[in-house]
Amino acid sequence: MSAATEHNVQLGAGVPPHDGFRRFRRLVTGVDAEGRAVFLEDGETSSIQTVANTPTFVVTNLWQHTEVPVDNDGPVDDGLGGDVALSPPPGGSVFRMVEFPPDTDWKANGVADQVHATPSLDYALVLEGEIWAVLDEEERLMKPGEVLIQRGTRHAWSNRSEQQAVVAFVLIGGTIPAGH
Repeated sequence: MSAATEHNVQLGAGVPPHDGFRRFRRLVTGVDAEGRAVFLEDGETSSIQTVANTPTFVVTNLWQHTEVPVDNDGPVDDGLGGDVALSPPPGGSVFRMVEFPPDTDWKANGVADQVHATPSLDYALVLEGEIWAVLDEEERLMKPGEVLIQRGTRHAWSNRSEQQAVVAFVLIGGTIPAGH
């Protein structure tokens, strides 16, 4: 897949999330004028997007940065102004939580499967529910506490249960494997 067609997952703010979507508390640290470690923020993140025009398919972006090394001086800048792209910045990362509804919630809308590949190294940790990690020719069921290291390959997620699945993701800018 070329960079222009790396995925068919549409993140956006056009459809608001359902009333009961999971809210995540985010604490951010820093240094005060005396050089002491302090909490600079403590509250819910406001970067909320939905997927596939489905209010129960919710992405909560917690932090994004554009380059390494990260500059931790100064005021809080979470890099989340406006809608956040699915892929992380090429030299940075994005940390997000995804609330996956049962497949029947969004596939009934006539939305195509969410097969995609991002130029990134992704760490995915299942927090609640269960979800299938689907590749070109294989798939594996993941349950709470299980981790997938996704290395830029085509994949999709399938929630074949009747319950929401919540997965934490850290995406780090990278490449898509040659020939993929």
